[in-house]
Amino acid sequence: MTEIRNIGVIGLGIIGKPIAERLLKAGFHVAVYDVRSEPVAELKNAGATACTSSAEVAQRSDFIISLVSDTPQTDDVVSGANGLLAGLKPGSLFATGSTLGPAPVRRIAATLAAQGCATIDMPITGGYLAAAEGKLALMLGGDANVIDRALPVLNAFASTIARAGEVGAGQAAKLAHQLIMSINIMGLLEGLSLGVAGGVEPDVLRQIIKDGLANSTVLQVWGDMGPRWKNMMKPAAAGTPLPNIRKDLHSALELAHALGLELPVGTLASQVADAGTAIGHDDPQI
Repeated sequence: MTEIRNIGVIGLGIIGKPIAERLLKAGFHVAVYDVRSEPVAELKNAGATACTSSAEVAQRSDFIISLVSDTPQTDDVVSGANGLLAGLKPGSLFATGSTLGPAPVRRIAATLAAQGCATIDMPITGGYLAAAEGKLALMLGGDANVIDRALPVLNAFASTIARAGEVGAGQAAKLAHQLIMSINIMGLLEGLSLGVAGGVEPDVLRQIIKDGLANSTVLQVWGDMGPRWKNMMKPAAAGTPLPNIRKDLHSALELAHALGLELPVGTLASQVADAGTAIGHDDPQI
């Protein structure tokens, strides 16, 4: 089995940029591309090869990691005018870390398989702090032999790697995770609001919750991630891109509908998030 040394990273946002940085520090040859020039330039200065298209990344890489926002962007990365299909090398690997849902990933995997490229379904959790520290958690869907080949690369930026099943299973696992996390965030906002309104100091209340059965990882990282999550709960203008929490709740409900499942708590959480009426989202004490 040939060792993978040439990695491509497409999408250099909150997660993509630190992943590329971790791969560089691990000694891999990294080619990068983003529609924004700033992160590409920064990574070039750090030793990466700057590319002007996804096709060029494919030409330079044996393993391509896509970390763009949604399904349309992923489709453009793969099948667009300057997409991966224009530059893929036979025997390449492709991993999508985006939360897309099982059906789009399976469709993309079939397209790439026709060009001799295997796909790893690779949703990610952990946020930018874990990405910077190389401690992301991955939920993988794909052929066991393909995943085995990719592991030395994945270990450069992830500390927890779970094999969920075949392609698409990683997406189902991520949407289940996001459903629970989103409800946790909204429940925490309501609980903190109730306690603070009742006269408990916010720091005291957070510690009480940490010491009880209501403790959660969401609460443990609240000081760093809370402001970002609360911002996603604010009212948004019609037609603007959905914040991640709302987008993932929609995707989870779409998957549930396709599977014939009813998620009443998740449905209500999505409605509250979409309405911008989550209690406590704009309280600086919480």
